[in-house]
Amino acid sequence: MVQHLVSRAEAARILGVSDAAVGRIRAGSYPDGELAERYRLLVAVVERAARSPEATAICRACPREDCAGCRIAELNV
Repeated sequence: MVQHLVSRAEAARILGVSDAAVGRIRAGSYPDGELAERYRLLVAVVERAARSPEATAICRACPREDCAGCRIAELNV
């Protein structure tokens, strides 16, 4: 079983989609497009932040312009 740094529920909330959509993206059965790319970017940001000792690094690396509804931003407050 693959260990993910972001749970399905967290990824769904951050991306504004259903848990099922995140599950399909992870399984590779979701059509490649903007949502799949946003998920890949989220994973990349979380992986970089996990390697960084500084908690705010994830927000600096994030491609989003608005942090509203972002679980990661909420945790950094």
